[in-house]
Amino acid sequence: MKKLGLTLFLMVSVGITCFAQSFTLAGDTGPLANGAEVVQSGPSDTLQLITSLTLTNKSGNTLRVMMKKEEIIMLPETSSSICWAGYCYGPEMMVSTEPVVMPPGETISGCFGHFGPHGSRGVSVIRWTFFNESDPADSISMTAQYSTFPAAVGDIRAPQYTFSVASQIPADNQLVVRYSFPPDSHGRIELLNTTGKIVSVSEKRFMSGTDALETTQLPSGIYFCVVRINGKAVIAKKVLVFHGVN
Repeated sequence: MKKLGLTLFLMVSVGITCFAQSFTLAGDTGPLANGAEVVQSGPSDTLQLITSLTLTNKSGNTLRVMMKKEEIIMLPETSSSICWAGYCYGPEMMVSTEPVVMPPGETISGCFGHFGPHGSRGVSVIRWTFFNESDPADSISMTAQYSTFPAAVGDIRAPQYTFSVASQIPADNQLVVRYSFPPDSHGRIELLNTTGKIVSVSEKRFMSGTDALETTQLPSGIYFCVVRINGKAVIAKKVLVFHGVN
């Protein structure tokens, strides 16, 4: 019965995702499904990690298309910016102010999402979304996980750690994780919703073992499990919480 409930949940999720979608999206490696995740890595002294995307209006209408960003996880001192419709906005701008007018079938390519590490090392996660100005629900998005590392060997001692989700996914009552962290480090495991809000957390000094994050009271949906070592995010994994169909 639970498998049937999960199937219905996923079918509804897919149905919502695909409804009224006028766009297709592609990255450097090819087409991207709505909600796709891409990992981009680079040294921490890189000026910017740039997410290059190709957007196509597959509808039969001319659309005024806007772009927005959602900073789900951001390391300290990092920044992000939207470059859209000939403008590169400041880090404080979450939504473009000008649309791109796209006739039916038009494709545009460019470096639309910009992430600045500013020397920070670890993981930041940003969702980039393109939407119809007259119908914001008509949209397509992708999530970029920006992973930055020391600029040179010997810059810092790279921490040795492992992390995995030990419980069955999707999780129901709790999310069990298995970890091994460096000695004398402070570890913190966070569960974030898709807006970046922390909904569950486990914080203590440890080296290895298992831990559990309660998910009983959380709505069914997608979350990010984030591991921080000494205050810096080093891993971000997407997980699904599902409580079945009543």
